[in-house]
Amino acid sequence: RVLSHGEAGGGDLASDVDDWGSFKVWVKGQREGPDYNKETHLGVLPISIECMFALVFISLIASVPFILAAMVGGGRLTKAHIIESCCLIVWLGTALFLFTNVLKFNSAHWTGPRPLTTVEAVYLLSQILTTVGYGDITPAYPRGQVWIAINVLLALLLYGSIIMEVTELISKRLEKALDDGDDEDAEPEGMDSPNAVHPLKNWNVQPSRPDMTPLLKSGVAFLLLASLGVTFYHFYPGEEKTWLQAVYMSVITLSTVGFGWFNATTEAGKVFGAFWMLFGVATLAALIGSFVEWMMAVKQVERFNLAQEKLNFYRWVKNNAKYDPKLSDSGMSAYDFMKFGLLMKGMVTEEEIERIEERFAQLKPNADGKVSYDQVYQAEGPPEGLRKPASPR
Repeated sequence: RVLSHGEAGGGDLASDVDDWGSFKVWVKGQREGPDYNKETHLGVLPISIECMFALVFISLIASVPFILAAMVGGGRLTKAHIIESCCLIVWLGTALFLFTNVLKFNSAHWTGPRPLTTVEAVYLLSQILTTVGYGDITPAYPRGQVWIAINVLLALLLYGSIIMEVTELISKRLEKALDDGDDEDAEPEGMDSPNAVHPLKNWNVQPSRPDMTPLLKSGVAFLLLASLGVTFYHFYPGEEKTWLQAVYMSVITLSTVGFGWFNATTEAGKVFGAFWMLFGVATLAALIGSFVEWMMAVKQVERFNLAQEKLNFYRWVKNNAKYDPKLSDSGMSAYDFMKFGLLMKGMVTEEEIERIEERFAQLKPNADGKVSYDQVYQAEGPPEGLRKPASPR
């Protein structure tokens, strides 16, 4: 075997010709050799259908920062947002250039090391972003392996951070929309509103089993994506896995285990897999999250102890009520009832209330039990360098 110029020099810069045994495996600028899988071309299009969908995938990934900007609002984007978004786009462009022009890869899909096509690069990017990692396309030489390792870390840090923020914003907007819909007919919570005449705790209502709707929706979404993958990889010409192989491949892929024994073998299968992995892994993550939340809610219901709730009520009433000669009985002031209500609603703990009361006593209130605005401002305000002159309202 004769080492080519590129391999002898470390192998990561694309050379004109590499020889692997007796096979001529790659010629620079030639993308129609026997080691390239066939793509589907239409006479009117300058690029293949697979490459067109690969470019759609690239546009989808590159658009994430702009989706974030639209959701957050340009005026509320921080410098960190802008830097992070710019870094993601630069990373995406750099990775695509390196994968398709500089670094060389080995694979069971072809013979010998060579750069990737756009479709193959997108397929590999999707494996990186979803952490599936089949291992069917790997960097051929040590320097390339180091570059890929660095790219993996950058991808997970940059893309993961932005995706989590976008997902959180979407969730908040959905919750707000649902809450707004529920509150359209609600009356203001004043003294005359229905909420004011209801007790703080309804003793006749026991905790019910948690709602399984989010879990079921997540499960249906995951089953649809998994079934889509099973159907495609079973029926598509050139893939044609058996039903059991396709099911195995779907579960192993979408769970991000990615053993790699079964993977995409056609260009259409790779570009389909890029989208399928991205959305399928997201649906499984949603399913796992919904299941965990549902299980926690079930355990919370099972921990409910009515006898303990009654004991807490009696203790809080006793601790917050004081004898009042005018009433000839124990009673609560507005402040005492506020403490009692917060405890009943589970919004604070007794320790937190004690901590606040101790802090109030430390401020040395006057004979009327009050502290001045200036005392609060000086004791609880921001550090001196961040303060503005105190001005009582």
